[in-house]
Amino acid sequence: MRFFMPVFLTLFSLAPLAAPTVAAQARDGGEAAVEAPADPLDAMYRQLARTRDSGEAAAFAKEIDDYLDRSPSATVSLLIEWSDAAEADGRTAAALDFLSEAIALRPDEPAAYRKRAVIHYTHGDLNRAMDDIGSALALEPRDFGGLGLMATILDRTGRPEAALKVWRRYLDFYPADRDVSAYVDNTENDLAGRRL
Repeated sequence: MRFFMPVFLTLFSLAPLAAPTVAAQARDGGEAAVEAPADPLDAMYRQLARTRDSGEAAAFAKEIDDYLDRSPSATVSLLIEWSDAAEADGRTAAALDFLSEAIALRPDEPAAYRKRAVIHYTHGDLNRAMDDIGSALALEPRDFGGLGLMATILDRTGRPEAALKVWRRYLDFYPADRDVSAYVDNTENDLAGRRL
């Protein structure tokens, strides 16, 4: 979901989920215990944070975006696909309706919020875009694409210092994004110059 620019408007296949891990031994009886599956996003974000090569980082970033744009629910995934098709056909109201239905079914997943935020942003409804991206970030605070959209909205609405804080947070998760890094450096210099 790169807005500045990150990309988030396309829907791709879901990254494979990690298999559950087995604990070496349970403390009490020596039996093997099955742990909850590891969050596949944790590994993806670790790779992204460690990578300094911009091309390699972009591939990890896309993998994360693709993952966040999907739902494990077949019904929600179908609603998101219908929304994408409706928006591509210029039927924005229908696209929003499909996403609202997806959110009603699975309010604890960020995918439909992210998609709906982008549609609102694209059509100039910055308040609704900000509400939806806030909901998505509450569910997945590491979502650098969501942070990018939030920072862009803050900047467009005349709050460059608040936007800069959000861009810095973005770089915590995606440090190899040279465009955003350069933008942050330039904005910091501009704001410092204005204070003199």
